[in-house]
Amino acid sequence: MHYPCPRHHHHKFHTHSGGRCNISSRGSREMASSSKAGSITVLILRVFVFLFFLVSLVIIATDTVTVPDPYSDSESETTTLGFKDVIAYRYVFSVAVIGCVYTLLQLPFAALNTIRGKKFIGRNTFTLYIFIDLVFSLLFASGVGAGFGITVDLKRQLDKAFRRADGESSVTDDIDKALDLVHVSTGFILVATVCMAFIILTSTFALAKK
Repeated sequence: MHYPCPRHHHHKFHTHSGGRCNISSRGSREMASSSKAGSITVLILRVFVFLFFLVSLVIIATDTVTVPDPYSDSESETTTLGFKDVIAYRYVFSVAVIGCVYTLLQLPFAALNTIRGKKFIGRNTFTLYIFIDLVFSLLFASGVGAGFGITVDLKRQLDKAFRRADGESSVTDDIDKALDLVHVSTGFILVATVCMAFIILTSTFALAKK
C-alpha cells in the first residue's frame, strides 16, 4: 500500500501557513494605512473647525449698529447696539468662544494621535473622546438654532417697527446689515458643527477597527 510522503505533506503545510501570514500582514498594513488616513482627516477637520469658530467669533464681536436712543427725548441722541444687548446673541458668542477653546485644546491630541497612532490613545479613551465630541457638537448645534431663530424674528419685528416710524431709512438698512452679519456668524458655527459631525463619524469608524 502506498502512503503519501510525509516530507511532501510537511512542505505543503508550510506553504499554506506562509500564505496566511502574507494575507494577514497585508491586511494589517491596510488597516494601519486606513487608520492613519482617518487620523489625518480628523486633524484637518479640527483645524477647519477652529478657523470657522474664530471667524464667527470675530464677526459677532465686531457687529454693531447705531440707532436712535429710545430712552432719550432728543432725536439726535443715538446708542450703539451689539451682541451684548441680546441674550440669544450672548449665547451665540459664548458658543463661539467655547468652540475655539475646545478645538484649540483638541488639536495637540489630534496631532499626536496622527503621529503615534494606536499607541497614543487606547480604545476606552478613544470612546470617551468621541462622547465628548458628541456633547460639544450638541452644544454648538444649540448655538446655531439660537442664532438663526432670534435673527429671523428680529428682522421681521424690528424692521417693521422702524419702517412704521421712519419708512425706508438708513437706520433700517443698518439694522438689516447688522442682522445679516449675525446670520453669517451663525452660518460659520453651522459649518463647524457639520465638520464636528464628520469628525465623530470618522472617529467611530476608526474605533470599530481598533
